Amino acid sequence: MPDSMMLNHDMEGLIGSREPDNISGELIRRAGARLGLSREAIGELIKPQNIYAFRLPVLLYGRVVNIWGCVVLHNNARGPYKGGVRLAPDVDIWETTELARLMTLKTAVTDIEFGGGKTGIRLDMSRLYKIYGRTPRDPEFETNVKRNVLRDFGLEFKDIFTRHIYIPAPDMGTGPLEMTQIYNATMDPASVTGKPQGIQGWLPGRKESTGYGVAASTLKAIDILGLDPKSVKVAIQGFGNVGSHTAMFLHEKGIKIVGITDINGGVYNKDGLDIEKLLEYAEKTMTVAGFDGGVPLTNEELFSLDVDILIPAATGHVINKDTAPIIKAKAVVGAANMPVTPDGMEILESKGIMFFPDIIANAGGVIASQLEYSGSLSARQRTKERVLEIVGEKIEDAFERTVEIARQEKVNLTEAAIQLAVMRVHDAMMQRGWVSTTTIA
Repeated sequence: MPDSMMLNHDMEGLIGSREPDNISGELIRRAGARLGLSREAIGELIKPQNIYAFRLPVLLYGRVVNIWGCVVLHNNARGPYKGGVRLAPDVDIWETTELARLMTLKTAVTDIEFGGGKTGIRLDMSRLYKIYGRTPRDPEFETNVKRNVLRDFGLEFKDIFTRHIYIPAPDMGTGPLEMTQIYNATMDPASVTGKPQGIQGWLPGRKESTGYGVAASTLKAIDILGLDPKSVKVAIQGFGNVGSHTAMFLHEKGIKIVGITDINGGVYNKDGLDIEKLLEYAEKTMTVAGFDGGVPLTNEELFSLDVDILIPAATGHVINKDTAPIIKAKAVVGAANMPVTPDGMEILESKGIMFFPDIIANAGGVIASQLEYSGSLSARQRTKERVLEIVGEKIEDAFERTVEIARQEKVNLTEAAIQLAVMRVHDAMMQRGWVSTTTIA
């Protein structure tokens, strides 16, 4: 076990602070109450199993920089802890805890044999640029920094990776190259997913899988709304791995994407953006801002665009009491984790705007990760086409089950998806003897 701080179920007492109110915890409580679960069982569904807080003294360009982070292992009743490694300047234990909990729900609702975990590493790239006297943005500098951080992270947690207790993957700020550093530390192809092409155990279609799942969910939403795909207009917030692949797959289906933004700005074209050229531009500049295929667009303006489908594919909580009132879209597809706050959800519902649950829509990555993990264990390889086909099938099945529960319980699709996940996780915990069978009378 790494030389880190391990916190048990009484984590709030050990940390000395109470977990802030959050969406996932509240939705689990509501689902548990509808299912008649005991208060104790609901509490065990919400709390993480373990939290590791760690410091990495990383040698970068001849100077040691101390990087702090945490690994949250939420629930492994249904399989190994699974979740990405997030690099950002503002990550903390409680955000990472909620994201780990969402992974537990996501793997359960799509019925794959994983649990939920997450890593948050507090990396302020802008500060490092100043420390080393570099000019932003320098792709080579950022790549070297990330590789060094992930190399030391892989060595620190090699034990739980090689024993397949926790299987990391890419998340915000990381990608296949960073996962290679974990593989270098473990030399075990099943210890990490999201590996690049050519690395033992890699999976064709893994990189595209999350975006493919979001695109498939968008097409499903278009079908449910009875819209003509040829006339549909889409706006996407975020153009990282998820947003860019979502745009690519929708564009290939003839869907018109009129607006895209990232952290630096965006671009709008009422006649539809040239996605191929935009992808080339973003690869060179690391942003969509400044693309000459349309007019400048801010993130704030994106939400008020007159479009049919809005896809938040960046960070969470972006649709809230301030942004929800200006949304004109007929449907919102959750590509980011928990992009809608409770008050934002109430506003969307009052306006009759459909929300496609994020724990289903953005589950393509973890579905493919299950295939990569199992393939690494068996040395069985799948084609990209088959991987994406399985992603589509899993998302379709999860959504159909969710719709059934929504109709039976008279709740929205998000609440129904959470209920399906809670039911499956609780059943597994009960069979393993982790919770009491006692229920509320």
